[in-house]
Amino acid sequence: MNISLTTSVRQAPVDRIMIASLSRLPGSVVEQLLALRPAIRQFNEGVGLRSALLYNAGWFVQWHEGTPEAVDKGWRMSEANAGHGNTRVIHRSIGVPTLTETLNIATLHGKDKPTDMARRLYQVESERLLGIGEEPAQVWRWLSAPAQARPQDEVAALARQDVLALTSEDTESMDLIKAIADRARVPVTYQRFANGDLRSRDAGAAYADLPCDGYTTRVQALSRRALGNSLVRLSLQQMQRIVLLLGARARSAENLLEAVSALIAASPTPPQVHLLGASPEVCRWAAQHLAAVPGLRLAQMDTGLRLGAQVDAVLGLIAGAEQDSAFPENAT
Repeated sequence: MNISLTTSVRQAPVDRIMIASLSRLPGSVVEQLLALRPAIRQFNEGVGLRSALLYNAGWFVQWHEGTPEAVDKGWRMSEANAGHGNTRVIHRSIGVPTLTETLNIATLHGKDKPTDMARRLYQVESERLLGIGEEPAQVWRWLSAPAQARPQDEVAALARQDVLALTSEDTESMDLIKAIADRARVPVTYQRFANGDLRSRDAGAAYADLPCDGYTTRVQALSRRALGNSLVRLSLQQMQRIVLLLGARARSAENLLEAVSALIAASPTPPQVHLLGASPEVCRWAAQHLAAVPGLRLAQMDTGLRLGAQVDAVLGLIAGAEQDSAFPENAT
C-alpha cells in the first residue's frame, strides 16, 4: 500500500533497504548526527538516494530508497563507518517509494533501553526471514515510536487506541502532554525531527502511555508546525482519534484546520475528530471549516483556554472512547 501523503500518482518501484546498528560514537550522539546533515545530504544528492535516519536507545536505524546502485553505495558506507557496530540489514525489498525528501532524521528521548530496541529489531529480522515482514513504512512507524508493553490478550490488543492531540500554538502541545502525564503519573517520551535543510527549524512531538482497563492508550501531542515534517505525517497514518485544541489566535487555528484537513483526506480510514475550543462559536466555526472533508466523524466541546479543563476533556475522551460518549456529537 502506498502511504505517501504527497501524491496519489503511481510511482516506479525502487530498491528499499533498512539497516540497524549499535552506536559507537562517544558524547552526544544526537548532536553529532545532526551535524552530519550537510555531508549526508551531499552524498545522497550525488548518488540519488533518499534517507530517513533514526536514533533511539543506543541504536541507529537507516532507511534508504533509490536505484540498486545508490542503495548499495549507502549500505557499503554504513558498513564501513567506524561509528557503527553490529551493522546488519533488517529489511530489503523492491516496491513503491515512500520517502519524499533527500534526508530526514528522527530521534527519541525517553525510557527505552538498548535491550528494548534490540528485541524489536530482532522481531523485524525474524519476520523478514519468515517471509511475513511488513512494508518499510510500517516498520519505521513501529521502530520510531517508543516501545510499548504488549497487550495482555487479543481483546486488549483490539481495545488499545492511539489518540493524537494537535494544538494551534507551538508550546501548547508540550504543556498538554506534560499535564496529562503528571495526572496519570506516567513518563513522557520526547521525539525530535529534523530534515536536511539546516535553515529549517526542528519539529518536536511527545508521547505518554496511559494505563486503562487491560490495555494502553497512547497519547501523542504535536503542534501545528510539526505537521510540516514528512516523517511526522508518516507516523500519523493509523491514528484512531484526533483532538484539536484551538487557541485564541484565529490565524493559527485556521492553519491547523487546513493542515488537519489534508492529513485526514490522505488517511486510509478517517479518524474521529474532537474539537476543543475556547467557546461554542469557535467550535462551530471549526466544524464548518472541516465539513468538506469526506467521511469525517466530528464531535465538539468548548473547554475555554484553561489547561486543566483541556486535560479533563482529553482524559474524558479516553475514558469514554468505547461508547463514543465523551463528547456530544456535532449536529451541524
